[in-house]
Amino acid sequence: MEYFNKLESEINQHSINGSNDQVYFGFHKNRFKRFDQFLDTLPQRMPNSSTDIKVLEIGSHYLHTSILLSSRGFQVDAMDVEEFWQLDFVKERAERYGLNPIIENDISRLNSFTDVYDKYDLVVFTEILEHITFNPIQFWKLVYQILKPGGLIYISTPNAFALPSLVRSFKNTVLLKSIGITVDDIMSKVTYGHHWKEYSAKEVKRYFGVLSPDFEVEVNPYSYKVYDFKPPQMLFKLLAKLGNMTNTFAEDLEVIVSLKKKKRWGVHEPEY
Repeated sequence: MEYFNKLESEINQHSINGSNDQVYFGFHKNRFKRFDQFLDTLPQRMPNSSTDIKVLEIGSHYLHTSILLSSRGFQVDAMDVEEFWQLDFVKERAERYGLNPIIENDISRLNSFTDVYDKYDLVVFTEILEHITFNPIQFWKLVYQILKPGGLIYISTPNAFALPSLVRSFKNTVLLKSIGITVDDIMSKVTYGHHWKEYSAKEVKRYFGVLSPDFEVEVNPYSYKVYDFKPPQMLFKLLAKLGNMTNTFAEDLEVIVSLKKKKRWGVHEPEY
């Protein structure tokens, strides 16, 4: 908890009350705790890595996760689009925690890493997989390229089989209202890509199995959200609670991808 407490102290001291930074941290607080617990397991998961651990966080956002990493003494490259790196408090936070900023406006190609090989022990990719709207093969091929043998990819993403989502999708289909993301969802959020595709645990394993036989995938269903069981959306909250008591219908997936060796990339991009 030492490192999580440092992150929480950063938010309390330097975040503007009611800001997106503070609200985002509050909503995802338990997800950050879970990631901090995962970091405790790194010595067992990467016994051959040195203490000089190099990490790339793809989609560093407000730098919450990067702070957890840098507080442990890891060398952290924090990558996101220019809009985030233009925020003054993000720049100040990066300087305060010794984070190396990388501006990358097209993650489909990761042009910043074309000539980088075997650099990182850990690549962090949280709450992004569901937003990818492009063919991801070239993106993951570069991640494979920059990750050291023995390295890990840490992913968090919503579970496609979360019980509230299943019930909502069934209702919208029966009422002939919509299939997939709704018009209201599209219009109500500021984002580079909505939740275009959420994955089940089996799909995640299939996803990385197609990319390369060198990937070994561990999927852990969980939930980080806290519900007060007060109006509104009581039915949604009840369904979430029931689903989170299971594995199959839990709200979220923690995915840990291991690259034990580098022998063969598995698939090539389709041609236009």
